[in-house]
Amino acid sequence: MFYNEGKEVAVHTLVSIVREEQNIYGAELLDLRNDFVFKAFFTDERNNGLLLQFLKAVLGNTITSVKLTDPTIEIAHAKDKLPVMDLRVITNDGEQINVEMQYQGHKAFPERMLMYWAKMYGSQDKAGKSYRELKKAVQIVIANFELLSKSHYHSMFQLMDPEDGTAFSSHLEMHVLELPNLRVESLTEANDLEKWLLFMKSDRKTKEALAMDSSTLREALSEIERLSQNPETVRMAISREIHLKDQLQREEDA
Repeated sequence: MFYNEGKEVAVHTLVSIVREEQNIYGAELLDLRNDFVFKAFFTDERNNGLLLQFLKAVLGNTITSVKLTDPTIEIAHAKDKLPVMDLRVITNDGEQINVEMQYQGHKAFPERMLMYWAKMYGSQDKAGKSYRELKKAVQIVIANFELLSKSHYHSMFQLMDPEDGTAFSSHLEMHVLELPNLRVESLTEANDLEKWLLFMKSDRKTKEALAMDSSTLREALSEIERLSQNPETVRMAISREIHLKDQLQREEDA
């Protein structure tokens, strides 16, 4: 199974993707599962440290610094057919990382991931540059749907021989983080990645609980609260949601 084919489930997901339901815990917050909100959150230069901490939670503690290759977000184009909502990052070692938030899948999504990775890796091909100078390229997808036929929330893929596990090259690496598969029974026992993903998908009450025990997530909560108070950001997030709803409806009607 590559994606959830239940249309009612997909529509229900879209209905609440921009803002959480307002409740007794306080004002509404923008939803980080909205790809526009996700990019607005991490492209702010004030949040470079948060981006670094999230990537370290996914990839390990070998990364010491990251730099966005395109730190801007064209909010005027948030409702366009093909806006660029992914994050392209260069690490301290010169490795490339592409991060994207996706809540709607399709049957060819794995092939789409391969194409994105290939374009990223191929972008290093410059005149006079040797193959030895090429750096690793990592694709990270946070999926708000079931993509793979497995129950674990974090899957990592590399090029290797299935017979004995011999690696062909370390330069290809893909991570799939499936939010529906995330199961956290105890916040105190959750690892850093589980806490980050739970923060992205949870309501305000859970976000505040996570922030109590983590200075990083306390900072993240403050930032999503700031974004949620920005009228222009809210307007563009809603515009993005409407566009995605219309796109889903067109697919259903086809």
